[in-house]
Order: sequence, then structure tokens, then C-alpha cells
Amino acid sequence: MQIKEVQEKLKISSYTLRYYEKMGLIQPYRDENGYRNYSEEDIHKIERIMFLRDINVPIEDIKDILNNKVTFQDVLERHIQKVNTEIESLQYIKNMCEDLKEKNIPLLDQVIEDNQIGDKKVKKRDLKKVFDYFKKDQTVVIGTRFDLNMYFRTFIYALITAPMLTFAAINYLQRFNILKKGTINHISIYLILMILVMLLSIVSISYMCSRQKYIELTDNKISILDAKKVSHIKLSYLILKKDLTTIMENYSWEDLKYVEIKLVIKYGGIGMGTSKTMYYYLPKYIFHFKNSSSKSFLEWNNPKAAYQILRNKNIEIVTSDEILDCFEQNELSVYDFFENIYHKNGKNR
Repeated sequence: MQIKEVQEKLKISSYTLRYYEKMGLIQPYRDENGYRNYSEEDIHKIERIMFLRDINVPIEDIKDILNNKVTFQDVLERHIQKVNTEIESLQYIKNMCEDLKEKNIPLLDQVIEDNQIGDKKVKKRDLKKVFDYFKKDQTVVIGTRFDLNMYFRTFIYALITAPMLTFAAINYLQRFNILKKGTINHISIYLILMILVMLLSIVSISYMCSRQKYIELTDNKISILDAKKVSHIKLSYLILKKDLTTIMENYSWEDLKYVEIKLVIKYGGIGMGTSKTMYYYLPKYIFHFKNSSSKSFLEWNNPKAAYQILRNKNIEIVTSDEILDCFEQNELSVYDFFENIYHKNGKNR
């Protein structure tokens, strides 16, 4: 059975099938043309894998079941214990929150400082569980955002230090007779350097403004900034004013239909195209809104934080099993997880 037939029969993507193959769960026969051919035994195995994934059994446990290293009952027992632990943790947080609400404590600082709910003493680690739970709804930024304020401060610093550097350079050149005295004065050189600094700064600022494209996820709303829809001068001015809200598109969480997450492999670094090329594994988030519009953003910094806030908001996430496995585990970074699968950088070392 060809891969397209398997897709239609089992309602599964070719991406997921290839992922199962990469993880060593299935190994379909390859014909002389290199095409995959799935046997009935392969189909039965894929059905078993899909069922186990539906109840969130980890890939490693599935592999052990298929290789008869552990029994299905043993894995279920461990899985039940893990789920029970998660349920107990959430129930504990729920009880703590209800207690806090019932005692009607007006200020959060009061709880932190006194470690007390009413007349009940509470351990710091118990309070931390509650506060960490709420931290999941902090602002998460996906995409490309530059802090131009830092760049402007660097620009001012360059203008201030330019005279000192100019005088030092002229004295050095005159000392070794590279530049004769009186051929050009200090002010002229300073003015030339200042003009060059200003021109380079304007070009750099314009370039960075043109690359601003990001989405902010908060507890209450979704905000999007796309520099292509705003002039660079206006954007720079608003950044200096620290007032970007007037040019951002705002949505409520109810406006969001679903989010698609894909894996993008990019390369770069010193010696591009040579043995020093570095590959990066970046999740691409595609936000589909109910008004039929969609926005896509590459996540460079903290992809798991973005995934977590979407989970907390009960947003439908469409993605592959390998991305889900990456986000649900805590042992490996995103880079290490996908490097273990694709070995893109291993071949360049």
C-alpha cells in the first residue's frame, strides 16, 4: 500500500508517517524506485501507535511496547500514575485558589510577605505552585522584534565618543608622520565621522524597522505589529515614544479559530555553505482567525512558552506528533530534540 493510500485509509498525514519512521516505530518496505510500501502488518502497527498517541503515551514507551520490552499494562500503569500526579497538582492549585478567594485577601503582597491565608500558615513552596501556575499567562512574543531604544542610546554614545576617538587618531597619525600637521583640522575630521555615523545609523534603523513583525499573546488579547503596513519614519517615532498600540492590530482570543505549528529548518552562521554552517530548528506559528485572515511568525526565543499559553487558552493546535513530543517533554531543548532526529549539524562537525 502506497503512502497516499495509507493517508486516506487512516486519516493521517505523510509528515506524521515519516516521523514514526524516523523514530524507529515503523519500517515500511522500499521498492526499487525508493517508494514506501506499507504491509497489512505496518497498517496494524500504525493503528496501534495512533491509539497510544491519542491517550498521550510517550513515543519512547510506544517503542518499548512494539519491541516487546514492556507490556501494555506496565505502560498504562506508569501513565496512570503520571496523569494522577498531574490531576493532584491541578486539584491542589484549584483548592489553594478557592481558599484565597474565600478569605477575600485584597493584596497579593500580603500573601507573599506573611505566607498566610487568613489564620492558616502556608509553606512558600506551596504558594510558588500557585504563582507559577498563573505565570503561564504572562505576555509571550513570537516573531521578530527589535529594541530600537537601545540602538538610539548606542547612537548617542557614538556621537559623544567620536571627538575623543578623532583626536586620538589624529595624534597617532601625526606622531608617526603619517599625517602632516595642518593638512586637515580636527573639526573637519569630526564632522566627517559624525556624518558617517548618522548615515550608517539611519540606514541601520530603517533596516531594523522594516523587519519588525511579531505577535504578542497576553491573557486578555492578541496584538500584531507588521512593519510593512507602517512607514519606517512613523514606526521609529512611535518606538521612541514607546507607543506602538496605535498601529497594532488587536484581536480577542475568541477571534482566533486555530493555530498551526510547523517546523522550519534554517541555516546560517560563519562560513555559510561551508563546514561551519549552523542549522536552526524553528517552530513556525500560523494563526488562523475567524475572519479568514492568517498570520505567520517564526519563533526564535522561547517556542515552548507560546505553545503553553495556547494550551492554557484551549486553542486548537494543528501540528505534527514530533512537535507535540518536543513541547511536552522537558529534558531537551528544542534544538537538541530535533538535532537527535535530523542530525543536521552532526554532519558539519
